[in-house]
Amino acid sequence: MSEPDYEEFSSYRNFLSCSNVNDLEYEDRCDYVRSTPECMDKGYFFNYIEILYCSLRPSTDSEQYWFLILLMSMCVIMFMILGTTADKFFCPALEVMSKIMGMSEHLAGVTLLAFGNGSPDLFTNLAGAKESTSILFSNMLGSSIYVTAFIGGVICLIRTFRVDGSNVLRDTSFFIFGILFIDFIKKDGYVTTWESICLILIYVAYLFTVLLDQYLLKRQVLNMEALAQNGSLSAEAFKRYSKLRQEANIDIVHRTSHTSVDIEGTRHSFEPSAQSSANERLWQQLKDSLKPFEIDEWHSSTGFQKTLMCFKTPIIFALQLFLPIVDYELERHGWSKLLNCVQVVISPIVMFLLICGLNCWTFCLYSLAITIPLSVACFLNTRTDEPPKYHAIFALLSVIGSMCTIYSCAAETVEILYVLGLILDCSNSFLGCTLLAWGNGVGDLISDATLALHGYPRMAFAASIGGPFFNTLLGIGCVMLLKNVYGDNGFEALPSGPLGENCFVFLLLILFGTLLWSITTNFHIRRCIGIFNVLLYGLFFLYTVLGECEVIQTYADISQYGTE
Repeated sequence: MSEPDYEEFSSYRNFLSCSNVNDLEYEDRCDYVRSTPECMDKGYFFNYIEILYCSLRPSTDSEQYWFLILLMSMCVIMFMILGTTADKFFCPALEVMSKIMGMSEHLAGVTLLAFGNGSPDLFTNLAGAKESTSILFSNMLGSSIYVTAFIGGVICLIRTFRVDGSNVLRDTSFFIFGILFIDFIKKDGYVTTWESICLILIYVAYLFTVLLDQYLLKRQVLNMEALAQNGSLSAEAFKRYSKLRQEANIDIVHRTSHTSVDIEGTRHSFEPSAQSSANERLWQQLKDSLKPFEIDEWHSSTGFQKTLMCFKTPIIFALQLFLPIVDYELERHGWSKLLNCVQVVISPIVMFLLICGLNCWTFCLYSLAITIPLSVACFLNTRTDEPPKYHAIFALLSVIGSMCTIYSCAAETVEILYVLGLILDCSNSFLGCTLLAWGNGVGDLISDATLALHGYPRMAFAASIGGPFFNTLLGIGCVMLLKNVYGDNGFEALPSGPLGENCFVFLLLILFGTLLWSITTNFHIRRCIGIFNVLLYGLFFLYTVLGECEVIQTYADISQYGTE
């Protein structure tokens, strides 16, 4: 009798699914988790599967369900961090960046906000390009449905506003064309190198069109402005000029009164003082900057709000240590000399740790050789009573740091939701279209909703279409291009999976519905439209649940049901 081939058995474990752990007895689950690569890879900061079955070691289903409560508490903490980061740091800095770069709300939404929300997910997909693509198509489309329908609907519910018709028609038309092209090239089940390049070029063409539209709009505004100065502009033309000027630029508005902010008026300290020293009230300024909330705000709050403040205090304090506040509404635009100089050193270290983990300590040490001299130079050449001329660099630092924080919290939420789906014994395709889509989109939800509350619903709504378009085309195009480049055949498989065709049909319905209601309402976004979008996503979720429970049959081929 021949000896067993342990090397072949070991390689076989690489193909085992972590979801099979539910088929084992509780006492055997820890050994299975620790010997299965897919289970050990499921962790960003913490491996919750290993914690559940190897540290807590439940022996019954009821004990396992208690772990769900702990996971949901972790999700609440992640949402609090996300909300605080978006409200206090990311959105104000993004407004400043958009204003400095001369962008319109729509252009900032489909570029800065879409890239900020989508680029971390894109890099994650590229890093895992060597893995199987069996659910890539359904995952991408499921996430797009969540952002376009649900998050877009939430934005419409928060605030009513009017959008430019040409922008909506252009964005949705490009998105529909991109989705139809993806469905066309994968009809044979494979994507070639040139087809993946074409996907990337479609997005490049869209981006070029958006930038060209912005350039032509700015040029038209400048020409009409010259005519207005000469007094040769009619009353009707001047009304159109005012409208175009508002569309071509972003206006910083106060988040409560929604009136324009006097940027120069908030640049200096409100209290007049003849400062003789560049470091006057340095430590007092640091103390005031680290306050999580004002005393007046505490006294005017209800009991629930005070409880929420207590929970958010350590979160705000930790974020303030490495994220600069750049906000045109605040005194000195949020500038705090000593704190900002310290953040120049701390921010790169925290960002490295958030993205790469503890394995990048060498990069953190190398960064000190650059950041410490910059911090000293910044301290020696700035004052406490006004921000420096290069304060926009701190806005960029805040945007990048906020993106890293939002991404890390969203990635941790994805891992938590994956374990929830594992405990509930959900299939990989259902997880990708629902729970994991929610986790990947939680950053978009928080940042877009916060922008809408701050008075920038057009930017948020543009990102709810531009973000999924960016993720879907570049996500599928770049991943398939990498697989083709490193492969031997020149083509790679891209199956639809059990729910892929359903996602394709629902996404088309949502995009065509967006075109229909926007034209019908003359591009006035109303709350009834938000209800319609949320209900449409609810219909999609109900359909996937019924398909998962095998109550109804999905559009997938019968042969695809056994692929997972």
